[in-house]
Amino acid sequence: MIFLEPVRIDEKKAELLFRRQGMGVEISGKIEIHPLEAVYLMERGKLELENETIQSLMEKAKKEDPLAEEKYAVFRHMRKSGYIARLPFTSEPWIRIYRKGFRPGEDRTQWLLKVVKHGWKPGLEEILSDVKRAAEVRKELVYAVVEKEKPMFLKIGRTAFD
Repeated sequence: MIFLEPVRIDEKKAELLFRRQGMGVEISGKIEIHPLEAVYLMERGKLELENETIQSLMEKAKKEDPLAEEKYAVFRHMRKSGYIARLPFTSEPWIRIYRKGFRPGEDRTQWLLKVVKHGWKPGLEEILSDVKRAAEVRKELVYAVVEKEKPMFLKIGRTAFD
């Protein structure tokens, strides 16, 4: 499993982004920002990094994660829509989404969102595996397919007719 290198920023700025905007994760007492979160903040003019540009951060992310562009499109869409989205520091396709109005720590994750490439053709085994994974962590399963930087969401779940 590949791990993306977190972006290190000023401690006061990191604390502000973590507490007020739900950005980053707290690891060993320090707050670390995902590279795609940093890209989003730089695009919005809320963060400046020495020796890094939006393009350089995206290139680093794309080298480590083949779904980086798709994940970024989904992340940007969710943030603009008022949701808190947690990106993984690994190359796994899952993004955790919180309900609107809640920050991490205030409420549990509502959705487990799997980002897939456009043209993705899943087999039944893959879908069943994903449904099982979502059920194990008690989240709703959503797939995100990105076409021309616009995500489309598909919600899949189990039901029983008892």
